[in-house]
Amino acid sequence: MNRMNERNGRRGRWSWLAGAMLLVAGAAPHALAQSPYSPIWTKPAPTASNTALPAPVLTFTQEGQKEGQKEVPPVTVEPGPVSVAAGCVGCGPNGCMSCVPGRLHDCGYCNHDTICGRLFCGFYEELCCPDPCYEGKWIPVANAAFFVEGTRPVSTTRFRWDYGRDFLFPDRAEYFWARSGGGGKGPAAIERSLDYHEISMYTEIAAKGASAFINIPYRSINPEVNPHAAGFGDMSVGAKTLLFDRDLFQLGFMFTTYLPVGKFSTGVGNGHVSLEPSLLATLKLGHDTYMQGQLSEWIPIGGDAAYEGAILHYHFSLNHVLYRPISDVELIGTLEFFGYSFQDGAFSDPALGQFQKASADSYLYAGPGLRLVICNWLDFGVASAIALGDRGPDQVFRTELRIRY
Repeated sequence: MNRMNERNGRRGRWSWLAGAMLLVAGAAPHALAQSPYSPIWTKPAPTASNTALPAPVLTFTQEGQKEGQKEVPPVTVEPGPVSVAAGCVGCGPNGCMSCVPGRLHDCGYCNHDTICGRLFCGFYEELCCPDPCYEGKWIPVANAAFFVEGTRPVSTTRFRWDYGRDFLFPDRAEYFWARSGGGGKGPAAIERSLDYHEISMYTEIAAKGASAFINIPYRSINPEVNPHAAGFGDMSVGAKTLLFDRDLFQLGFMFTTYLPVGKFSTGVGNGHVSLEPSLLATLKLGHDTYMQGQLSEWIPIGGDAAYEGAILHYHFSLNHVLYRPISDVELIGTLEFFGYSFQDGAFSDPALGQFQKASADSYLYAGPGLRLVICNWLDFGVASAIALGDRGPDQVFRTELRIRY
């Protein structure tokens, strides 16, 4: 009966999630008005500094030759008009002829009146006609998500605390821990529900659009049936690279390898190696608004043949600067949605027993977050997400401290 009341309580928690989303969404127009920058680019009116200058006439003469030779007449060279864009002189290989993001003076012009046409032209100009004045850099609001990995490689150290509440079926596809209930590497009894805490330190070293990283977690679990356990969890190492870097969007690739360091018999680890390739993306929606995305495939290797299964997981985050008291301090709000779709494998059910089919099912989550950024090198934030169903952790809370250098 208590378990049923907890499940019914999940639906009651939708109200705080909806309220948080409305708070962030409602604050966006007000925060945009406080920004000292305009979110919409407008082409400046012609002025003396950005119009074509008169073509100067350069005259070169050669001195007279020796006596008896024919005199060489003066040579006159008249170059064409020189275009100078205000604030953009000298950048690019041959000088910047236009400061319009994504457009060069010798590139085909693309413009449409429809939303889809403008979107297509925006991507076309960013891919084929990159602005030579653009210089890629770390932007806090473009990398503010909590449940989405950042696209741009950057040297950083991150301390993270995770708390998962009321986790059902923890051995599903052997993602969280190994097969339980006997016959596998995991805990001896089939677990009804558990809470867990995990503290991790993530270190990334980046140079010239690529990076290498390592993540070391320490996990504490509180099951209902199995005994409490704590210890170092499965360590992960990997690399990240930036494939495209434009003002409108960035696209990156990340590859992670999970190593079975944690003690799998107590549920601290899952007892096998896993590989995870990921595509990362960031899209600029406005000066103070960005969207982050991640698409990953988790591939287990060496787990229980009947239980292990691949998982496709996807993450999206809408980030917006809510308040900027001074230029280098920002309060950023996030609205995130993410899910895990199980493609194969099995799990143990306390009522139905072992070898329950895990495929064709998904864990879905949504929730808000807040991150305070100070001087672009230090930030602190908190986020939460609730399950949109009766599987996996009921609620997930995350706290982060990041230091960039």
